[in-house]
Amino acid sequence: MTDQADLAYLKSVAESGQRAPLLGGRFFLWWGGLACIALVLHWAILSQVFTVQPAWLGALWASYGIIGGTGASFLARSLRNKPGLGAASTRSERAVWMAMTATVFAYAIGIVVANSIAPFQVSLLILFDTIPLVAFGGYGIAFYVTSALGGPRWMGHLAPVAWVACGVGVYWVGTPHLYLFAAAVTAILGVLPGIILMRNEPPAERESV
Repeated sequence: MTDQADLAYLKSVAESGQRAPLLGGRFFLWWGGLACIALVLHWAILSQVFTVQPAWLGALWASYGIIGGTGASFLARSLRNKPGLGAASTRSERAVWMAMTATVFAYAIGIVVANSIAPFQVSLLILFDTIPLVAFGGYGIAFYVTSALGGPRWMGHLAPVAWVACGVGVYWVGTPHLYLFAAAVTAILGVLPGIILMRNEPPAERESV
């Protein structure tokens, strides 16, 4: 999409008094859907619904990262002709969610490293249980900031939902039930917003020949 067409679209949105629709819905839906599946499988392994060793949990989450990252790279290409890529709300959405993802990734890697080199016994499974809770806290911050910087107002209402889930989930740390709880919360905070955002996306501009 040309810069002129993008500016014309943003001007029309500003003149109508609306907020520019965000373009991250497909990423919400993709990552949220994958996370729900991975969380349910994590619960199934811990609950011995599947007769596999807990060591398979590492392979499960490694697959989640590889599949998710590969799919996200293809999804990014589908945004090339979408109007609104230059909107401040779209840029802030991209920045805050990248920062949140980097925070959760660093925390998860830190847990694995600590379990490997710490001079004292660290329970990897217990620490691993806190990762979804850290993610929910990050969701709350990202929703709040995105809404405050021009994103949909309803995202601001999801922020306290994410923070409450972060605190409530502590009750199930150390039990398989945490992962069913996390899957349900992820469906609310990831899949549902993705559906709403995609429904509100502007149509892609046709490429000029």
